[in-house]
Amino acid sequence: MTEQPVTIKIRIDVDYPYPSSRIKSFLYVALGIKDKKGKNYLQNATVIAKMINDSPKEVMAYWFFTPYTIPDKKLLDLLNPNRHDIGVHIANNAVKEWHILEKETGRKIQYYTFHGTSSLIAQILWRRKLGQKQSTLPSDFPLKSFHDFKTTSLDRRIYEVGLDSVMQEAEKWISQGTVISIHPEWLFVEGKKNRRGPFYDALKTILGVD
Repeated sequence: MTEQPVTIKIRIDVDYPYPSSRIKSFLYVALGIKDKKGKNYLQNATVIAKMINDSPKEVMAYWFFTPYTIPDKKLLDLLNPNRHDIGVHIANNAVKEWHILEKETGRKIQYYTFHGTSSLIAQILWRRKLGQKQSTLPSDFPLKSFHDFKTTSLDRRIYEVGLDSVMQEAEKWISQGTVISIHPEWLFVEGKKNRRGPFYDALKTILGVD
């Protein structure tokens, strides 16, 4: 009997709209600006979607979008439901953000994650109460939490241990069914304060693409 290939599970939290400019992203979030036609909007997310689509391996990607990163037509066209599931990355209002995402994408939403904000500056940026690290849910909120799945952060591990060690770890993650978590903003750059990225070479090898 032929053994079935193990599916690579990837969770993508799309926090900010402009990976090439954190200042621009922060400004748009702070001012509540939502602009799906902006230059370089979700540029890194688009690169990742193409990599997943080109992979010869069994891959399932779970995308979580904030109110400021709702996929534009270019990205949405790449998110074929056979390989891509769309979920809501809750910032402040779970029900409102869920309904908006379903309307904007035309896709049925079944999962959610929280957009966490540990620093006081980030809490102000996302219009949270000071000390409020994440939003709250109504008791009857029907979506499933994706936090229930065993998950490892690729962008954090690549920063901590480097490419060679991560590739050894990745084999175990995949074989054990662990979800690999990434944030598109750290695809090509390193965040010393955030201790993340860059994970492009690691993701390319995991997916088996050029």
